[in-house]
Amino acid sequence: MKKIAFIINPIAGGKAKRRLQPLIMQQFSAEEGFETTIYNTQGIGDATRAAADFVAHKFETIVAVGGDGTINEIAQALINTDVAMGIVPCGSGNGLARHLKIPSMQYKALSLIKQGETQIVDYCTINDKTFVCTAGIGFDALVGYKFACDRQRGILAYLKHILTEAILRYQPEQYRITLDGTTIERTAFLITFANASQWGNNCYIAPQANIHDGLLDVVIIHPLAWYQASELAIKLLTKQLKHAPCIEFFQCKHAIIERSNEGLVHFDGEPTIMGKHLEVKVFENKLRVIAINDKL
Repeated sequence: MKKIAFIINPIAGGKAKRRLQPLIMQQFSAEEGFETTIYNTQGIGDATRAAADFVAHKFETIVAVGGDGTINEIAQALINTDVAMGIVPCGSGNGLARHLKIPSMQYKALSLIKQGETQIVDYCTINDKTFVCTAGIGFDALVGYKFACDRQRGILAYLKHILTEAILRYQPEQYRITLDGTTIERTAFLITFANASQWGNNCYIAPQANIHDGLLDVVIIHPLAWYQASELAIKLLTKQLKHAPCIEFFQCKHAIIERSNEGLVHFDGEPTIMGKHLEVKVFENKLRVIAINDKL
């Protein structure tokens, strides 16, 4: 019998999941050769604790049912183990699932867990926080914080906070940025550190990012003029960001960011406060993920 656990975040994405549990038990039954456990999280950090317990009890696969935040918590317990992570995307953005081309329809995502292959992907850290998809500072960290404080979930809630925070009124900050030993200084609207290609909802902040290459893609968006905002949004959605005049792209294994004050940071969409000094690292081939049969 193959031991498989499903860790469900019941509030992820604001989507009801009552019908999912019977579907799980149908597809991963004893007759199909599975010993299946379903666990519903209770709060922040619960998914990490549950995943670590399942690892200790020799489960072979642990499935994240939620968004990038749920995936992040479970990944923390699976790094450097032989346990594979499956994904059933149920979040607001589902950036990692979209990058890995995991189907958004639940029954198709469950079928992929049975039929897909295990890939070994990179993960990253920003100071002491793990991220698998993206981390960032500046405007998107502020919006991520506002979104996390809102009971409403989904893309409409996210867009509401983008408008509320007034994208064109946000005050950019000055940063000293060291990438693999080379230092530059920039005034930036935001800086994203990308292991995968998108924030979620098909917003491609780093279209060329490769989760297998051992590199961080660092994206710096300069202060925006009012007439550039709509063009930037279109390029984000069409994988054409590299053609935007207000963008710089870099790749590195190690980044150090120095700023004037402590402030918000997001890691896989989860906000926190960090200090003036930020250190970002990539760790190559450390996390097993079930995805489609081609590397991205």
